[in-house]
Amino acid sequence: MRPLRAFPLPINVGTDICQISRIHRILEGPRAARFVDRILGPHERAAAASRLLPLTRSGGSRDGELWKTAAFIAGRFAAKEAAIKAHSHRRLTFHDIIIERRGRDEERLGSGPPVARIRGEPGDGCDSSAMISISHDGDYATAVCIGHDPSVTAEPAPKK
Repeated sequence: MRPLRAFPLPINVGTDICQISRIHRILEGPRAARFVDRILGPHERAAAASRLLPLTRSGGSRDGELWKTAAFIAGRFAAKEAAIKAHSHRRLTFHDIIIERRGRDEERLGSGPPVARIRGEPGDGCDSSAMISISHDGDYATAVCIGHDPSVTAEPAPKK
């Protein structure tokens, strides 16, 4: 068998899928706030406060506000899991990753595509970003992340 050449670019791809109805059941239960705190960091909870309001109300129809909240959290859960997989060279937790939207003016929580902000390693002094795509269809939220792996060096093109 011929030798296998390593992928030539220092990037990794991660993907995840999350069942919205599973998140919905958790949000209907007594540990909803604890679950949300585990998934979303303080900045994300503050930014999504209006989306999280249904957690303080009752009601669980699939068309209701709690379902929309479950879909939002399922998307964030899938995005963070995808980011963890794309950054396998690090030991990331949910709170090391912030999913934020960037607009044209680069403001957080803009209306642009989502971006994963990856907390820098101790002593690094700088966070990094990773591309994220989140999609919802029926009972599922899915996400893909493309992240940089600094431990991989690009190989030079083979000589002809």
